[in-house]
Amino acid sequence: MRSAVLVFLGICLAWQMLEAQLVYKLTKVECQVNQTRVSNFSCHVKAINWNMALLNMDAFVIIPLLNPVIRTQVFKKDYSNQYKPFLVDVSIKICEVIEKRNFIPYGVILFKIMKRFTNVNHSCPFSGPLTARNGYLDTSLLPPFPQGFYQVSLIVVDFHSTNRDYVGTVKFYLQVMDHIKSKKIPSA
Repeated sequence: MRSAVLVFLGICLAWQMLEAQLVYKLTKVECQVNQTRVSNFSCHVKAINWNMALLNMDAFVIIPLLNPVIRTQVFKKDYSNQYKPFLVDVSIKICEVIEKRNFIPYGVILFKIMKRFTNVNHSCPFSGPLTARNGYLDTSLLPPFPQGFYQVSLIVVDFHSTNRDYVGTVKFYLQVMDHIKSKKIPSA
């Protein structure tokens, strides 16, 4: 009886995922950096269509990041237009994920996105120019979230043997929604 209920719930979840195609659309990005560690920093989102916006970021790392740790937090906007914590609050040692010594799921997802859209594709330390071009959230990499508005906060800290230095914060604002189909009739 218990296995039949599990199978039924699994089929319902799979049906829901096949029925509605979710889109993770970036709406805004906010960036703050430690000016002593990072210079020439810029970040912006460019809307392409109703379903997609692309992220572009540039930074020049003055002091090399020896052991960066990224604290990833997800917040969901509630009925009172306030962002409340939502399921994810995890610290990721990105060097261990890159070197395949740590397989925390959120770290693997973050590294796959970084590897695809940035020049961060080598092991630590990171220094010099870091860029992200035409980045977006691929639905095949992310778990299905309920529809709504979210804020994803990435706080980057560099750990040394005795202390830690704040490097910067990037806040992504995104909307999880159904795919919007164009009502235009394609020309033949």
